[in-house]
Amino acid sequence: MIDTTTRERLRVAADGIAGPYLMIPVSQVPRIREALDRHRVHYWIDADAISLDGKPAVTVVNFGRTGDAQRVQRILDAEPADRPAGIP
Repeated sequence: MIDTTTRERLRVAADGIAGPYLMIPVSQVPRIREALDRHRVHYWIDADAISLDGKPAVTVVNFGRTGDAQRVQRILDAEPADRPAGIP
């Protein structure tokens, strides 16, 4: 899956103290939720979003200490780049 803001591949960060996480544009939250729910991944999304220098707001998807960063990355990589949310 591609970050709609940077046009780069979304990458799950595994360096978090609280476990792996993913920073995404708020506009991609529905699509990320769909993919993670479909694969029954445990996650939560921060209630806050940050926008710097007039750029689109970004939020964090957390996978917890037991989250499997490699599995989540494989799920995201398998998602078509151009499929909008709500379309199977």
